[in-house]
Amino acid sequence: MRSPDREVIPAVLNAGDRCAQDEGLHTPGSYENCLRYSWPRTSLSDPASWDREERRFHAAYLAVLGGLRPWNDGELLGAARALGVDGPRHHDARPGRVAPVQVGDEVLCDVVEDAVPELMMLLERVTGQPGMPARPAVGAVAVLGFAHCGIEGTRPVEGWMDESRGRRASSDADSALVRAVRVIDDAPMGVWVDAVALVPIVPALCPLPLDPIWARLPRAFAGRPYKISGGAEGDWAFSCLIPLPAPAASTAPAEQARRILTRRLDLELWDLRRTERRATFEDVLRQRPEVVARAAAEMSRAPSWLGHGIPFPT
Repeated sequence: MRSPDREVIPAVLNAGDRCAQDEGLHTPGSYENCLRYSWPRTSLSDPASWDREERRFHAAYLAVLGGLRPWNDGELLGAARALGVDGPRHHDARPGRVAPVQVGDEVLCDVVEDAVPELMMLLERVTGQPGMPARPAVGAVAVLGFAHCGIEGTRPVEGWMDESRGRRASSDADSALVRAVRVIDDAPMGVWVDAVALVPIVPALCPLPLDPIWARLPRAFAGRPYKISGGAEGDWAFSCLIPLPAPAASTAPAEQARRILTRRLDLELWDLRRTERRATFEDVLRQRPEVVARAAAEMSRAPSWLGHGIPFPT
């Protein structure tokens, strides 16, 4: 009997994440950070042991992303446990900031196009679909502004903000735009269906279910919520907005979709903790926006999401 996941989840989420690119590059973690902040304390007593387990973790991580091993692979779980990165998921206690202005995704697209010559080839990191789309979604391009896809692994928005800091702002409007992009950079990337989050996010960092903004948004989408100056509490906007096909009325995908999406993002959390043990789940959503968008896009192409085949379990 095939597992329910294989019935309803498309190939990339079934068999790893084969459109992952720079996620597969090994960057050494921090043994010092591990010793200072690990929970529970790592059993590794020296940097050489740490390096050995790091390489073991990375090899298993690549095998899972490549679909060669299951998500609960023993090598992956064993290395994660030895490194101490598999502790409980923690969420952000920091309040969200308020942007002085709203930033259209077209502005972020201009930043990406200036910084990433091979833009069209990199879009599969966001869409999960190899090949160059004829008309890429504006929000999908904007996501790459916050991904490590620039020269030497830099992020396009970082270069743009550094350039802005290096020169006197030509106007108050330019200065406000830079401050607003910094706020967006601190906003987590999430996935919503009918105002219900499919990845866990601290409620303070996204609109409440009764907020009027939901009436202006697609039923299903991925994006980064942030507040803009308005009323006493500020109004909400979304950046990097990627509309998704709305799930069929005959399906009940939320719980299984949440479990499958969170499984993929927990793997990124473990990887991020190799460098910073205090990383929260929201840090993953901030720093790996293309993984969030790609997983959501794959989910939305599942036959059961669209109302065909075996429905999602309720």
